[in-house]
Amino acid sequence: MDLRSERGEQSKIALKTAFLELFRTIDPEDISIVNLCKRAGVNRSTFYSHYGFMDCLIHEVLRENVAEVCEGLGSQWNLLLEEGGVSRTFISTYLSRFLSNPILQRFCTCSNNGRYRTLIIRSQVEVSIGPDTEPVKYYTAFFQNAGVFNCVLEWMANERPIPDESIIEIIHEYSKTVSRMK
Repeated sequence: MDLRSERGEQSKIALKTAFLELFRTIDPEDISIVNLCKRAGVNRSTFYSHYGFMDCLIHEVLRENVAEVCEGLGSQWNLLLEEGGVSRTFISTYLSRFLSNPILQRFCTCSNNGRYRTLIIRSQVEVSIGPDTEPVKYYTAFFQNAGVFNCVLEWMANERPIPDESIIEIIHEYSKTVSRMK
């Protein structure tokens, strides 16, 4: 790696680190590029050389965290469908890992979190089936992920009023319904 590439990578890491530091106490829409760059110790032009706008940075942070949640689940992505639905084992493992990721939790609970739902769902689809898949497969996966994600968010917002096993069963049954629609 040449010096220029190395510096570019360092500045990108500094920007993400600064974003995550600010994000602990400030909602994403309240983080300005000026404050972010000041915290990261880079110029605004450096920010724009890496990201066209703040949502690009946010999407990258989300995609990395979704990938982290999915890390080690590679073999389970291809589990045979149980009774026509996604494996309960996979759902349980994924849900547990998602619920223990503090960055995804923060995005789900920050004010105006609805703005980030689409980015989280898109990140999930990109990690699971790849960003360049055919449109029908992409939107089918998006639809399924959106249904599950909104169900989980509602469950979390209501302080998880039913046991984890019940939400896993609900998601499994939902996946069976969606599988029949394909």
